[in-house]
Amino acid sequence: MVDLAPGFVRSRWQRSVLGRFPGLGKLTVSSLLSETADEFASVALIWIVLVETGSPGLAGLAVLFRRFPEIVSGPLLGAWFDRWSPVRLTAIGFAVRGIAIGGIALLSVVGTFSIPVVLGLCLVMGVTNPLAKVGTRVITPLLIPRRELQVANGVLTIGDQFPYLVGPVLGGSLAGFIGIWSLFIPAIMCLVATALVLGVRVNPGVAVPAASPSPKKNSFVAGFGPLITVPVVRAMMILTVIYFLSYGPLLTAIPVFSEQNLGAGGAGYGAMWSAMGVGALLGLVMVPRLARFRPAVVNAVGATVWGLILLPLVFVHALPLALVIMFVGGFVWAPYASTEISVIQNAVTAEQYGAVFGARRSVIVASSPTGAALGGLLLEHFSGSQVVALSGVACVLGGALCLCLPSVRAEKPVEPAPVPSSQVEPEPEPV
Repeated sequence: MVDLAPGFVRSRWQRSVLGRFPGLGKLTVSSLLSETADEFASVALIWIVLVETGSPGLAGLAVLFRRFPEIVSGPLLGAWFDRWSPVRLTAIGFAVRGIAIGGIALLSVVGTFSIPVVLGLCLVMGVTNPLAKVGTRVITPLLIPRRELQVANGVLTIGDQFPYLVGPVLGGSLAGFIGIWSLFIPAIMCLVATALVLGVRVNPGVAVPAASPSPKKNSFVAGFGPLITVPVVRAMMILTVIYFLSYGPLLTAIPVFSEQNLGAGGAGYGAMWSAMGVGALLGLVMVPRLARFRPAVVNAVGATVWGLILLPLVFVHALPLALVIMFVGGFVWAPYASTEISVIQNAVTAEQYGAVFGARRSVIVASSPTGAALGGLLLEHFSGSQVVALSGVACVLGGALCLCLPSVRAEKPVEPAPVPSSQVEPEPEPV
């Protein structure tokens, strides 16, 4: 039995999507490194700017400069992926992020820390962030046949979920221990990610065009067209906006809830988000199973169930039970992004991927902070638990609304073709 184990493991690996498409593994690891570095730097920069200047306002401005420009640059830079090599553009996005973070660290080490320069480098990261965020979504359909995209997107989502779990912890703790030197760590991670993604080989022939209008490549609004005109994509974006607007208030409500309902303060607040992060990471195991069902329905049901799971939190006054609820909520939420991305990839032409995902990035960046700001306003009039309840109800109503849309129910799953045990597809040639 022991002698058979290595052969069994090797056979299973060769049959898996990672074993048959090695480029997906490189892309996932590069994304994981870059996104972990991004989360690391986000937390570390806040601490370092506070230490250097003593100004919370400037720390908040650094965060704003790193995020807000994506609303405009997302559609613009996203369209570049439809004209030039997506691998090289993604590598540029990773490299610029790493060089900018390293530049901020170097300024402080040599004693020339300057807030205008730091804010300028944060602005550069904000403007070019779509190159890193959109690139992986455009490259994946050039690696994987459409019938296996949902599973591949689930694997790639590890590079999105894991950084949320470890990046802030590393950034906060190391910034506190070693100060500005900690920023060299995410800078190096981004440069390693750059080298890895440059080794990814793509094959545009695997991206089968879908029936949708041709894009206007030079138009800022080109990517927004399919978000509005393609019924299932429109339904998914409606749900995504509702989801992020509903989720946003939790960012401001959970710390208040932890203090008011749980009496756990900052420690409980951090533990609740960590529990959700662990659940979201483990929930990715459900992606291959959910790929058998109608994807748009999966997301609409998922949003509804997430809201229903959140509602009992209102009546909880014990931290352990709150952690269980957050863990289950994260588990349910985990397949959402990969499923939505798969729906979009299957609904628009390969020539539109960059523009559409750039526009999607703009919508998401605008929706989440708006939801967080809305949560802050609601907390002026309601308790933390009441805002949590409103968030849950909004998710339930949003999911139910989308389930009523014909385009959501009509979207069928892409049936995967069986993979012979002896067949392992070779990696395509480089572009």
